[in-house]
Amino acid sequence: MFRTLTFLKPWLGWHTLGLFLTILVAGLALVQPWVSRLLIDKVLIEGNTELLLKICFAYLGAVVLGSLVSMGMSVLFGWVGQSTAINLKMALYKKLNILSMAFTGRKRVGELMAGFTSDIPVMQSLYSSTLSSTISEIVRFFVVLAVMLSINPRLTLLAVPSIPLFAVIIALAGTMLKKASAEVQGKRAFFTATLQEQLSGLRTSAAFNLEERESVKFKSSMTDLMHSSIRLMVKGFVLNTGSLLASATLILVIWLGGKEVIQGQMEVGVLIAFISYFGMLFGPVSSIAGVATQILKAMGAAERVFTVIDTEPVVTELPGAVELTGVKGEIEFRNISFSYSEESPVLRNFNEVIHAGETVALSGDSGSGKTTLISLLLRFFDPDQGEILIDGNPVNDFTLESLRRNIGVVFQDPFLYHCSVAENILLGRPGASMDEVFAAARAAYAHEFITALPDGYDTLVGERGSSLSGGQVQRLALARVFLKDPPVIILDEATSALDSDNEFRIQEAVSHLLRNRTCIVIAHRQSTVESADRVVKVRLLEH
Repeated sequence: MFRTLTFLKPWLGWHTLGLFLTILVAGLALVQPWVSRLLIDKVLIEGNTELLLKICFAYLGAVVLGSLVSMGMSVLFGWVGQSTAINLKMALYKKLNILSMAFTGRKRVGELMAGFTSDIPVMQSLYSSTLSSTISEIVRFFVVLAVMLSINPRLTLLAVPSIPLFAVIIALAGTMLKKASAEVQGKRAFFTATLQEQLSGLRTSAAFNLEERESVKFKSSMTDLMHSSIRLMVKGFVLNTGSLLASATLILVIWLGGKEVIQGQMEVGVLIAFISYFGMLFGPVSSIAGVATQILKAMGAAERVFTVIDTEPVVTELPGAVELTGVKGEIEFRNISFSYSEESPVLRNFNEVIHAGETVALSGDSGSGKTTLISLLLRFFDPDQGEILIDGNPVNDFTLESLRRNIGVVFQDPFLYHCSVAENILLGRPGASMDEVFAAARAAYAHEFITALPDGYDTLVGERGSSLSGGQVQRLALARVFLKDPPVIILDEATSALDSDNEFRIQEAVSHLLRNRTCIVIAHRQSTVESADRVVKVRLLEH
């Protein structure tokens, strides 16, 4: 709870102002019962016309002021809540960016998204009016209680004993609701993950006639969420028990108060005001219990969010990490062993030196660890044993940013952002000029097809480059590396989606790009292997 509230610190002053406004709104709400008392006893019964006008103006002023203050309070708390939630989302987002592939690779995208779309919105209520409402409700409870005691101590003392029992019922209901709410949140996260996965896999689903199977899974996830939501709704009816208790006590107050009015011991307006205040007395108790339930829900969400934020990244920078500059390009894999799980080792005691300016092709069966070596060089993971060196220095000695800045990569399945062609190429070097972008595209034999697109370099490529062919996506990825112009280049099946004619032309372009640079090529095509200075065989381990 305390940690959740620390995110509120930058807006604490505004939140305090919101608290003051909340108390003011609650205080203005107490005016109406008192107006009712004066209207009945002093105006209607006594026929005081002059007082009627004053009461109307006073009540109108209280209503207008209450509406304005309430509107300002809502806007203020909305802004504070949204701003604080943004900070929390940024903390979660930044942590996901620095966590290794070992963490994010085990999670579905939808599960990671649930923290942003489901958990933090639940926590956001604490940053808006929830806590301030709790304080204002406590203040209102004691003010109402004092007013009721001043009106009729005997009836007040009759109503008070039922309040603790009412609070206990609400608290027990809140405990039940916490577990049910956590279940709903988990089911909602699973549904989001299922939906995201299926929307991303529509093409594969259609190609393998999996529509029926996937629709069953989709319906099952929705049904599970529905059942959990209904269970939460049913358990919420426990709160009605508390309402029945409050109603029973109110009936008792009306009966006894009514007798006093009939016997001339109490004015009618006083009884009407007392009944109104009585409802206000149980309101804060119910609100506080509701807030407690909301806090329990928020704490469950906070636990999931902070579990991610507290996860220690497997790959970290050393305290004295330095910038990698002046790279010549010699790469050494020294006694490297690595496994994604204890049962499945991928590399064991792998040794290889790639000299500066050399182009080396990594070959081997699928699963032998070729791509894993690239991931280790980029420090997506760290080896279980051994070390990787650049120009004789361990890669762990360098900052992650400078290490990756000096390495250009074209993956087998390049990722394009949903933005323009030019913006995707500029990822290689964000400060480059458009002339340099054009030159990089020409070098990758991409300029011709780009200019044929509806908006040329301003054409939106669609999500993950969905509006382009596989070969076009790979050529844009190559253009990105041409623009980056790094001393070390990695080509992971970089021409697998190209036809033989385009591959031949790009191989010529790549040969110019690789001149005086170190390059590691992962390829199965014989033409790609032949263009390398030498071939290193990565052997599949026997399990």
